[in-house]
Amino acid sequence: MRESDSLTLEDGRVLSFATYGSPVPRTSVFYFHSFASSRKEAKIWHTAAAKLGVRLVAPDRPGLGNSSFQLGRTFLDWPKDVIALANHLKIRTFYVVGWSGGGPYTLACVKSIPKDRLAGAAVVSGLYPISLGTAGMMLGLRLMMLAGPWMNGVVSTITDVVVGKAARNPDPKVYEEALAKAIDGRPEVDKRAMLDEKNWPGFCEGTREGLRQGGRGTAMENKLNGSAWGFELTSLKVGEGEIPLTLWHGIEDINCPATMTMKAKELLPGAKLNMMKGEGHVSFAFNHQETILKELIGSMEG
Repeated sequence: MRESDSLTLEDGRVLSFATYGSPVPRTSVFYFHSFASSRKEAKIWHTAAAKLGVRLVAPDRPGLGNSSFQLGRTFLDWPKDVIALANHLKIRTFYVVGWSGGGPYTLACVKSIPKDRLAGAAVVSGLYPISLGTAGMMLGLRLMMLAGPWMNGVVSTITDVVVGKAARNPDPKVYEEALAKAIDGRPEVDKRAMLDEKNWPGFCEGTREGLRQGGRGTAMENKLNGSAWGFELTSLKVGEGEIPLTLWHGIEDINCPATMTMKAKELLPGAKLNMMKGEGHVSFAFNHQETILKELIGSMEG
């Protein structure tokens, strides 16, 4: 594991990233963390990646973790950073996987990165355009997304007051206790997955690191999530002869409702959709990492 590497981009910004998985990789997968998290979230995927011979490269998005804030950024700015990082690491061909709020960034890469560089993509419990409807989404998240584009500063301040200060407390237990209280209203399947001893430390560390710079980076993410994305799902060239794309989703998801994913699939006829009963938002990503990575890199044999 290498958890604190960085690259200085052409515009002077710092792009921070971590590397997990196999020390002698056969292939590389770029992991895009969830909303309000960081590169360290990918540590939860370390064992599965190592078992499959995968190098997992996990960058912090701008304003989160150790990456510089980027004023006025869009989803389509992200693929440029990914290519810069791939070139820095001398990785020619790679895959991408995004969990939850990392989903839009995965789809932006499908939109902008040519298929001779991007070998495949997966979205796990992903967020899709709110124009597809937010029915079934947790009320707090729905309100944040709707307010984000118009009350960005307010969202930033509230985020910092509610969780940011606890995240920056020198004692990590302060944030862990706050996070444990915050998940009380989640489905039982998600709470079990988060509180599992093999997941909880990495989950806490990832989100705590994501808030180290305060609420501004999170507010920018929320603004983008609640705005027009700058590209249409129908413009993505996926499927046979194009970039393979698989959407993974749990029926019990109340962060990013399954109905939203099914509507997204209708706009992406070349994509493959794997829906699973009995899984929620967090549990899907935590319980099926090896299966997701196997299908992504095309090594389901055996």
